[in-house]
Amino acid sequence: MTSLAKQNFASVVEDAVNQQINLEMIAAHTYLAIAAYMGADAVALPGFEKYFREQAQEEREHAQILMDYQNRRGGRVIIQTIPAPTSEWQSAKNAVESALQLEKDVNKSLLRIESLAEEHHDANFANILRSQFLKEQVHSIAEIAKLVTQLNRVGGDGLGLYLLDQTLLKEGVSAVVGN
Repeated sequence: MTSLAKQNFASVVEDAVNQQINLEMIAAHTYLAIAAYMGADAVALPGFEKYFREQAQEEREHAQILMDYQNRRGGRVIIQTIPAPTSEWQSAKNAVESALQLEKDVNKSLLRIESLAEEHHDANFANILRSQFLKEQVHSIAEIAKLVTQLNRVGGDGLGLYLLDQTLLKEGVSAVVGN
């Protein structure tokens, strides 16, 4: 099926958008897995559980934005299989460190797509990536890095972890990381 709306939308960029949609859904599933880990009775960190559920929703919204954009540009959305994320971590700190690496991987992918858009003179898409996605990625990376720092500061477990989690639950991430 050929779209009448398709103009200046290179197939390599269209393919990259589909890959990014998949990566955003992988991130969403990973964050759901982290939330489930944090909510397990043996971990019992409701603040971190809530935070990662919110992050999962945000990643699903990113995927939807990209799907809507793909359709608006006359591209074809191709939903790919999402592999099952890991469901076990050694600690809350280890899970948050995994989330930090995931955010860096998503950022790297977005930078690659932005470069492709520039290379193919797709100023509209490059601008959308910069203004919506890349700006938010920088914020997310900093936020999660500060969570790791706070976990290091409180020793990663015990009363310090409990108090950090309760602050996250009751006051949100900005109360923990200072945004």
